[in-house]
Amino acid sequence: MDSSVKLENAITMFSHQAMNNEMNATEKVYTGELQTPASSDDVDPKDDCTAQQDTSLNGRWKIKPTKHVSFPSGEKIVSGSAEPWNPWEAAASVTVEEIITSYKLSCKKLGVQPIYKLLTQLQEITEVHHRIKCLDLKGEKLDYETCEALEEIFKRIQFKLINLEWAKLDEDGASALFDIMEYYDSAVHLSISFNKHIGSRGWVAAAQLIRKSSSLQEFEACGIPLMEHTACFVAQGLKFNSHLRVLRLDNASLSGRPLMLLVSALNVNQTLQELYLADNNLNSVQDSMYLRELLQSNRTIRLLDLKNNCIFNTGLEDICEGLRKQKQGLKTLILWNNKLTHKGMSHLAAILPNLTCLETLNLGHNPLSNEGIHRLKEALIANRSVVRLGLASTAITCEGAIATAEFVVESARILRLDLRKNRIRTGGLMALTLALRLNRSLVRLDLDKEPKGETEEWLIETQKLLLVEIPKCCKRNSVLRQAKLEDEKDEAMKTEPSCNKRSNSLE
Repeated sequence: MDSSVKLENAITMFSHQAMNNEMNATEKVYTGELQTPASSDDVDPKDDCTAQQDTSLNGRWKIKPTKHVSFPSGEKIVSGSAEPWNPWEAAASVTVEEIITSYKLSCKKLGVQPIYKLLTQLQEITEVHHRIKCLDLKGEKLDYETCEALEEIFKRIQFKLINLEWAKLDEDGASALFDIMEYYDSAVHLSISFNKHIGSRGWVAAAQLIRKSSSLQEFEACGIPLMEHTACFVAQGLKFNSHLRVLRLDNASLSGRPLMLLVSALNVNQTLQELYLADNNLNSVQDSMYLRELLQSNRTIRLLDLKNNCIFNTGLEDICEGLRKQKQGLKTLILWNNKLTHKGMSHLAAILPNLTCLETLNLGHNPLSNEGIHRLKEALIANRSVVRLGLASTAITCEGAIATAEFVVESARILRLDLRKNRIRTGGLMALTLALRLNRSLVRLDLDKEPKGETEEWLIETQKLLLVEIPKCCKRNSVLRQAKLEDEKDEAMKTEPSCNKRSNSLE
């Protein structure tokens, strides 16, 4: 027992001694070297390359001098500059034959067959100094290697329209092709409609193309379901875009959150002018609220196409609330086939007198009935901006045609009226003819060419005579309108020199 006690005491003393030695060494480091750093004059040049710590054989710490960085003063900081590489610098000197040869060599290198349709179109090009009208690759199979070979074309030729509809684009091919188009600024109008296998990476590249291309003004992606994550990519591209003017997303399954993401981006976007959202099954619950938000926030969209959706009367009420804010924005609203009835026309009638920018209103293929036209008549007369009105296939009869004729008589601005595919018989045609004899603005009235609903011979003959007189009245108005426009142009040219003289005298 004594020996074990002695051994334990010895271990304890040794541990205390080792701990004291370590603390003393540490104290010397913190009270010595770190408090009195070496001056810069004593630093060895080769020690400047590192600031690591090291230990000597006796266990003491040494701190190597820290690295010192200095910059030249003033204008000496930048010694020169270089302009970014211009991919079009040498393109003007290349001939069409050289482009075809380069494309074929690239295809051979990548192990793919040249696209015959593409070669045919290239052979018809006479010069490459300006944008070519169209590159049509509709229906062609465009995998990754085929798209890589197309770079030999896009690096030397730019196009107004590139048509890739039904082109069998896969994710790898789409990603590569859109990157190439973005880099070479290849298109003004691009259609990728009905390519359903673009994938996430393809949509990321498409969004980058939308965002960065300085020439792309029209983008079509119809018939491609936009899920939430892909809609997010497109929204990001639209949010920071400053050139796109037309966006077509028909039949893209946009109902719900994808539409919300699109609207949130367009609330920021200040360049888009035409938005096509047909056949998206947009509903009267959430989607109409998103559309209301869009109309309340965006002031640059001039055309909104909502045909073949499910807006209903309740959704139309939301849209009308958004239209109240459109003082200088939306000019064309297409509500064709949205299951609207005469009840929904009350919402339109409430805002039409106050709309000063809406010029085209298409309500076709909705069962408005005569009652709907009666509810709209006074509002249309009070409105002074609508010049094109679509009422085709709206289930109106002679009664509705007579109400429409009363609007035509009072309007001095209406240019076109569409009443096709309605049950308008002789009485309605007579009312429209009498209205046109008084009206001086309507230049086109669309009616069914064949007489309807009459069995007696004299009524059928009367309809035929009326259907001949109506176009004559429209033609008379067209001539008067053209003469008026020419007179206004002449007046503007006469007053312009006098204005210039006055401005020169003021100078």
